[in-house]
Amino acid sequence: MIRPRLIRPRRRRLAPGLLLAAVALAMLLAPRPALAAGLAVFRVDPLGVDAGIVARLDGLLRIELARLADAAMPGPAAVQTLMRKHKALAGCTGDVTCLAEAGRLLGVDRIISGNVGGLGDSYVVNLKIVDVKSKKELRKIQETISGRPDQLIEAVRVAAYGLVAPDKLRGALAVLANVPKAQVRLDGELLGTTPLPVKRGLKVGAHTLRVSKAGYLDVVQEVKVRFQKTAEVVVKLELPKVAGGKLAPRKVERPVPWYTSWWFWSLVGVAAVGAGVGLGYALSGSPAINCSAEPEQCGL
Repeated sequence: MIRPRLIRPRRRRLAPGLLLAAVALAMLLAPRPALAAGLAVFRVDPLGVDAGIVARLDGLLRIELARLADAAMPGPAAVQTLMRKHKALAGCTGDVTCLAEAGRLLGVDRIISGNVGGLGDSYVVNLKIVDVKSKKELRKIQETISGRPDQLIEAVRVAAYGLVAPDKLRGALAVLANVPKAQVRLDGELLGTTPLPVKRGLKVGAHTLRVSKAGYLDVVQEVKVRFQKTAEVVVKLELPKVAGGKLAPRKVERPVPWYTSWWFWSLVGVAAVGAGVGLGYALSGSPAINCSAEPEQCGL
């Protein structure tokens, strides 16, 4: 018996050229992330600082800017490709006209560039944002940090907000004092009384804090509000000193005796009037005696 031979259809392999064409078409049709409102970071150069540290700060800056705009941005690879094609842009650092041209070639509306410098234990972050169309500098940030290199992270985050969203650059303040109900003012504006709970939405930077209460010396000091953090301040109000270095006696308000209060004597007056009226009414109700008609009633 001859078994029937099954003929399977051959699988047709896609030619390499067609495969590449299909991949290219898929890439063209794939949705691309929108650019961050036409924003790009051109370069952040190291000046006396380890290049690896600055490279990480550059990446952090791009992340913060993309988060603020809620969109993607041209990456460092796009900037490097642009610089290879246009050699003149290699020396483009702080010149506004050059940065505007780089932004035009990248197809963005605004472009950011700057550097991070170091001298001893201090670091300086310099960044600027340029409007590509008008070829004008919109804002410039210069932040000086003294201490460890990791403090540069906060400085870069502050710079990102300061360049593109300065209205969101806010912090908080809380004030405690040894005396309750002392008035707390920041740059002359009354915030409340002690103990002052956390006051949010304050501008980042240095402010003048004044805590005052009648009978005590005012406490005036500078306080620094930091980005997305709460500055906690504890103040001590002191009594003024008189001659000889002694503290002036504090005026203590003693309670007024109840029997000297106006309301007490008002009640006494009302009671006296009421008693007089009652006595008069009682006397008016007694029968009158005629001594002429009844002399014995009058003892005559």
